[in-house]
Amino acid sequence: MASPTRDHAVDLVRAACLVVVVGLHVMMAGITVETEGLAIINSLDGHPIFAWSTWLVQVMPLFFVMGGFSSLLAWRRQRERGVTGADYVRDRVARLARPALLPLGLVGITLAVLGLVGLPDEVLADVGFRIGQPLWFLAVYLGCSGLVPLMARLHERAPWATLLTLLAGVMIVDTVALLTAQPLIGALNLLFVWIFIQQLGFCLADGWFDWRRRWMLGLAGLAAFGGLLFLTTVVGYSTDMYDNLNPPTAAILVLGVGQTLLFAFLRPWLARLAERETLAGLSGAINTNAMQIYLWHVPVIVLIAVVLVVSGAPFPEPLSAGWWQSRPPFLVAVALLLIPIVIGVGWLERRSDARGRPAAAPVGPWMAALKVVLGIAGVVTLLVAGFTPAYGAAIGVTLMLIAVLLRSPRRRDAGANESGASGDAAAAGGVAAPRAPAAASASEPVAPPHQKS
Repeated sequence: MASPTRDHAVDLVRAACLVVVVGLHVMMAGITVETEGLAIINSLDGHPIFAWSTWLVQVMPLFFVMGGFSSLLAWRRQRERGVTGADYVRDRVARLARPALLPLGLVGITLAVLGLVGLPDEVLADVGFRIGQPLWFLAVYLGCSGLVPLMARLHERAPWATLLTLLAGVMIVDTVALLTAQPLIGALNLLFVWIFIQQLGFCLADGWFDWRRRWMLGLAGLAAFGGLLFLTTVVGYSTDMYDNLNPPTAAILVLGVGQTLLFAFLRPWLARLAERETLAGLSGAINTNAMQIYLWHVPVIVLIAVVLVVSGAPFPEPLSAGWWQSRPPFLVAVALLLIPIVIGVGWLERRSDARGRPAAAPVGPWMAALKVVLGIAGVVTLLVAGFTPAYGAAIGVTLMLIAVLLRSPRRRDAGANESGASGDAAAAGGVAAPRAPAAASASEPVAPPHQKS
């Protein structure tokens, strides 16, 4: 049985989502070599059945539901230990942003060097765009994580009012964006849609669906997909669920409701399945290294593609018979290179932890909010400016580094009340006396699904 701090069904689903992410990126990785030069494309774009298949493989809403489930439980455990909301947010920013610094820095340096040796700017920009594209999730998840203490309080005090208010926000934004033909207005749903779906995870964690008959959950889940069919065929939303991420729309919200209900319907079976030794081991290994898999798998895909280009390997026409035959060995190559990288980076992190990091200094609400804003700004800079020219990557990575390292000013009245040893340590390093780290739950997801090119 799942313990109060770990849900095996959630672990299994999160691991499966990450496998889907890597698999989709491998499938989408297309390279064409024409007279104009090298071009990197999304091979599945335009496939006749791809749009409808996204109803199954678009796992982003499900991932946010699992994130809400784990985040609520993690926050409540830490709150019971006396951790403040601001310190919880500080730890989430560090856990999400710190691992991204190494791969993003290396990508920026590598592309800068390749530019100096003569690789065309167009190719560098395309490569940087493909590598940076999945980072949008990091910005959104940073924002959602930063709102967990507030949204948990609203959920505990007025869950239905919170859900209905967010739903109203989604519908208003969609309507105004449609009537004004201003897509940027739809960007407001980056807040309303994903926070709503995160709240569904809160509801799942609080057992909202446990008392209902399973057949009712299954029927309600199918009804939600029926509503999605209505939205796409009658109202006019795209049938491609990846299109509905740019920006997120009510269609993604309805998909999230359906996925939540179907997960609740299948949860007892998934929990039993997750207890099998082989699956439990695989799920544990994937979840333990989820952040590293997320951060490194796209650079690995691009690296393998570049090696194939340099070696003169043939590139079958995307979606041709030869292209389909090339996908399994390509996936194996990605796995063979990704596994040692993830293991090596994990080993370096453990070595760093073993040497000991200074205890995190307590922060106030405004400092915690600033950390979230800086982290998001760093990711957005990378998404907008790209990795080329190099200053775009430098600014983005620097903002993320500041988000991790930024500390609250040491207050004099607090320092006067500390012991001599603690006061000396704080004066020397700006760090408060050691405190128990607010570690995230092992069930808390940190790796995202894919967004369409």
